[in-house]
Amino acid sequence: MSNPNPVQSSTNLFRRLAWQTAIPISIRLGDNEPGAGSGVDRYYIQAPRYSYLPLLIPEIKENLVELALDDAQLEQTEEKDWWFEEEVDDEPGGFAGQGACRWHWPIDLIELSSYISRPRPLPSTSTSPPRQLKLSLHLSAPPQERLLMPNTVETCKTQWINQIKEADFVRWRNTSRVTNLRRADLEAGWDGIVQDDYDLYSRMANRILPLPTPATQAPPTSSVSSSRPPSTDPGGSNVKPESSYATRATPIKIYLPDNAPVIQEVIPPTGSDSKPTTLLSVLRQHLPLLFPRQSTDPYALAFPVAQGVPIPPESEVAWLAACMCGADGWLRIGICLRAQ
Repeated sequence: MSNPNPVQSSTNLFRRLAWQTAIPISIRLGDNEPGAGSGVDRYYIQAPRYSYLPLLIPEIKENLVELALDDAQLEQTEEKDWWFEEEVDDEPGGFAGQGACRWHWPIDLIELSSYISRPRPLPSTSTSPPRQLKLSLHLSAPPQERLLMPNTVETCKTQWINQIKEADFVRWRNTSRVTNLRRADLEAGWDGIVQDDYDLYSRMANRILPLPTPATQAPPTSSVSSSRPPSTDPGGSNVKPESSYATRATPIKIYLPDNAPVIQEVIPPTGSDSKPTTLLSVLRQHLPLLFPRQSTDPYALAFPVAQGVPIPPESEVAWLAACMCGADGWLRIGICLRAQ
């Protein structure tokens, strides 16, 4: 029996660890909604990090709405009009309210946006209690200008596929890895999110997400002609992904507080000196006022977080993009101002 690839094994471990984390959410019926203040108007859930709010609606309906509303009130509400709003949490370490939650955002992104919404001390290495995301559920009058899209599972799936393709294009300047997937593998990726099944999701992820193979190691040999990169070959679904250090660019989005525009630049995995690009070098290039080069403490003014944890400055973006990206292939970094 052949020995397993150690890079693939360690990558799979980190991906699985990130996948298995959950985000605690407290959901209550909004003020002035039918059933509010009834004593059964709040529900708690451990939401999978990579899930979407529309996927939670059946459980919320059964365990909250149907208990808090009488039959007449239930008949007058329609799920297409439901929407969630983040509440302000004044408890230490709580989130600041960000308004209506967008349906097509994974829950991880909703939490990330909430976490960076107020300055915080730099987290210590010791274990801290999980932060609870507090949402209020409204049953009518959805603010379409904020939500942008309807609260259907199919809408989330379409947006997920679009993001998978966009991340693939950033890496290779084409989307052949995704478009050449067998339909069963692509569906397995989405079904893994719906069912919170990492092994099902990895059927797709292992075919399109590069491994963080060190640049000193030769990439796997391929029968494809050297005149045509493997990523453009029509049979690319059968070719192992190359190293994340060999991509044209890293699919990374940097989120800032106060709904500032998202930073999405062309960030190569290695610099002109062939050394791996570190997260600190990216932050110093694109956010020099928050991460000045002359500072002895690289996180004196702000610090980055991903997947709910602070990221060390020496982390290599190629490794992060391979091991800590979202289920849509994007590495999301939130910038939190540091409380003094």
